[in-house]
Amino acid sequence: MSDMEVASYLPLFLREEYTEVDTENGLFLCNMHIPEEILLHILSFVDPKVLLRYSIVCKKWNLLIKSFPLWSIIYRRKFQRKPKKLPWYIFYCRFSTEYFDINLLKNGSGQDSFNNWEIIENGGDKFVVEDPPDGADALNIEEPEFENKTSCFATSYGNCKKIQVVKFGQSKLFRYILSNYKPHIYLSEWTCGRFDCGSLYRLRCSYLGIIPDVTIAKPSAGQTVKQWEGRKWNKIEILITQYPEGVEGISFEHDGRDTQFWAGHYGSKMAGGVVKLLFDSIDPLPLNNLGQKQPKRFSKTEYKTNGENLDNYFMEIEIERIRPICRYPPHVRRNIREAYQ
Repeated sequence: MSDMEVASYLPLFLREEYTEVDTENGLFLCNMHIPEEILLHILSFVDPKVLLRYSIVCKKWNLLIKSFPLWSIIYRRKFQRKPKKLPWYIFYCRFSTEYFDINLLKNGSGQDSFNNWEIIENGGDKFVVEDPPDGADALNIEEPEFENKTSCFATSYGNCKKIQVVKFGQSKLFRYILSNYKPHIYLSEWTCGRFDCGSLYRLRCSYLGIIPDVTIAKPSAGQTVKQWEGRKWNKIEILITQYPEGVEGISFEHDGRDTQFWAGHYGSKMAGGVVKLLFDSIDPLPLNNLGQKQPKRFSKTEYKTNGENLDNYFMEIEIERIRPICRYPPHVRRNIREAYQ
């Protein structure tokens, strides 16, 4: 991709070309010369959301404001570490928006019942919100993902699945960064079972804003809990490092159930869901032999996880399910019959 093609993706104010000139204009105040380093220090205290307005003062200020040294000072002050050598407008996007490093998922622990969620499957005795968790350890409210909440979602003996659509930022600058620099997408959720029943849990996501394609794998991770071992909470994490261009958001999906077909809510529990775009995962673009930047291009989904692959336990099929042939007590048979109707 040529520099001209890359520039076509940028907002208008980023396409303007300014030739660096050897001028002291902009460095004098009341006939007093201000060293460039001092002016950079002063400008670094201006709110990043309005800093670009001052770039029209003069060409010198424009060059200083749209430069790595200024945004490096701002970054160092906030994070107490050295930044990567990235274009200035990536730092501007980081500090002037709320697109990076914040949790984009809402109502992750059921504190607002099922608001913001769409229930896809509600098997068995259906989803329920428990506060506190029943038959499991209490949530550790010192973990930031729980946001001081003590509730969780709980599943039943039939598969329970729900999703939340998480849309990313809409600005052209952000979309350009997302498609070309590919900041990592981070998903996580805490899950557990009950002390007395086995369970299955799965977390995965799909991409929004692109043409559906069965060849694009859905990042997925899960956990199997054995009977008598399930009351402890564990965090399942997925880090997506490569994804298609043009992604406008993701669908955060989780599902679960118990493994013993018990009436009630003996299936997996989930709380503290997180979706973040990680700013510090952005790296400078490599250069080709002609010195042109090479944007990251999608070939296949790549991700890392600490969970198990349980996709075979959550088959998405439309055919009628096979009824079990084992004998159960009358109340269990009644529940099975209702589940398959």
